[in-house]
Amino acid sequence: MSQASQDPSFAFEVVKLLLQVAWADHELAGEEAQALRDFAAQSGVSEADRATLEACLAGTERLPVPNLGLLKEQRIEVLRAVRQLLKSDARIHEEEEKLLEELTEALR
Repeated sequence: MSQASQDPSFAFEVVKLLLQVAWADHELAGEEAQALRDFAAQSGVSEADRATLEACLAGTERLPVPNLGLLKEQRIEVLRAVRQLLKSDARIHEEEEKLLEELTEALR
């Protein structure tokens, strides 16, 4: 995935959004989980935030709510990251397609 920003706190907001997207179809493909880990590592997300990511991937922690106001500032990069995640498991489910449309509207 492309680096959405050099700012680790912004990158974690993207990760939070990507977690919501990955779980949209109520299942998490291994490819999606790995794509999320890779994005977090490449974006400089802190160890503590990566631990939260792992707990969410494992389903042991509730998904954190992303700050859409902050994400709107770089909506093109954010939507690009979302699309890349959706493609990571080589299929885009109907629920994921609907979520992508809703995100595109929410980030306007």
